[in-house]
Amino acid sequence: MLSPAHGVSGPHSKPPMTSPSHPRYAPEKFLMRCTHRGPLVALVALLTTTATAADHHLTTIAGKKLTGKLVAVDGDGVTFQSSSSPTKISGKELLLVDLGQKVSPVPAGTKIVEIELGDGSRFRCEKFLIKGKAITATLFPGPTGVAMPVLEFPLTSVFSILRGAEDTKQRDEWKRLLLTRGKRDMYVIRQREGFDIVPGTLVEGTADGAMVTFEKEDGSRENLRLSRATGGLVFNHSPATQIPATACKVLDVFGNVLVAQAVELSDTGMKVTTVGGVVVAYPSLDGVAKLDYSQGNLAYLSDLTPQVDTPETPAEEASKNLDFKPPYIADKAPGNDPLRVDGKLYPKGLWIQPGTVLTYNIGGDYREFRVIVGIHDRAPDAGASVRVTIEADGRPVFSDQVRRKGPPKDLTLDVKNVKQLRILVDSETPSANGSQAVLGIAQVQK
Repeated sequence: MLSPAHGVSGPHSKPPMTSPSHPRYAPEKFLMRCTHRGPLVALVALLTTTATAADHHLTTIAGKKLTGKLVAVDGDGVTFQSSSSPTKISGKELLLVDLGQKVSPVPAGTKIVEIELGDGSRFRCEKFLIKGKAITATLFPGPTGVAMPVLEFPLTSVFSILRGAEDTKQRDEWKRLLLTRGKRDMYVIRQREGFDIVPGTLVEGTADGAMVTFEKEDGSRENLRLSRATGGLVFNHSPATQIPATACKVLDVFGNVLVAQAVELSDTGMKVTTVGGVVVAYPSLDGVAKLDYSQGNLAYLSDLTPQVDTPETPAEEASKNLDFKPPYIADKAPGNDPLRVDGKLYPKGLWIQPGTVLTYNIGGDYREFRVIVGIHDRAPDAGASVRVTIEADGRPVFSDQVRRKGPPKDLTLDVKNVKQLRILVDSETPSANGSQAVLGIAQVQK
């Protein structure tokens, strides 16, 4: 079947599987948030060989590559014509279908607004307004002559809106903030020393989209100017975290990633319905770059959103303390260092603080879990060590002490029919000496 990515993110947050950054501190990364993603309907589409003049490229999970035309997509897989006769390929064998269109880059220095939906879909926008109970957004232009889809999201479908998403420092601070989110919406003002947060409930926007009605914790209401939310907005709508059994990611040329539960293709374009029910209609197939099935067949934990159990840090401390380190980071170590264990770099993986428990809902859809367990090469103390325990539905499948001096643990664990994968990290040595775990690769596969 077809399945997606988070993906993420950290904890909330998470970027596509191919992206090295989904720390959704509750990827890069389903950050941090624990909810249940309901069953998804089959991805259904009819794609004709005349839809685009460009060659399509198909890659299977086993590494087989085909060049030709995507003829059809349904709940059982795809039909791909690479020679004289079309071939049906099971969805469980699929990794990626590249439609031959390139993602259009945003010019350097451009300010980016990133809108993340509760289902993990992400949109790279130029601007947005809140009118009534809906958010309208404008994308950046794509390739010349390619029409943009019109974006409108119900308030209830949106998880967060980040201003300044082009700034790495801003993104990192935002991920810290998401770690501390509570049961209220957040109107976030960017200050020199960090974020200033107004908690409450965003009720609706004005007719012109310039103001929002915000109900504070004491029940009073105030009209706030949308432009003053210079950091962004966080909504108390829990994102889905369980991996759907039938879905794919749609990557478009505007830099967006949609976690799709259904796709419909016509002679003129494509309509995508996300897992959360948001519909995005592309006037032309030239607006779509790839159909990514990897998260269903092969998913990195750094792209998923776990439930995070760890001592809670107050929002004020997390947003203003420059030395604050989150419970885990996806696809990198602190200071944006790459993950490196025993001399080898890992573009995908997790850096985890001791005292942290990460729980991933993988839905019983995967066969094995591949992971390299060790300690970062840049740990300041050669005596650094941690105990890492991995549980499958509450049953320990690995538990051992990992030391900076010793070799990393190269594991392939049986997770067939496992619905919940849990990772526990503990240490008797101070974390200041580098006693944090690194999980390189960290992928589940069908």
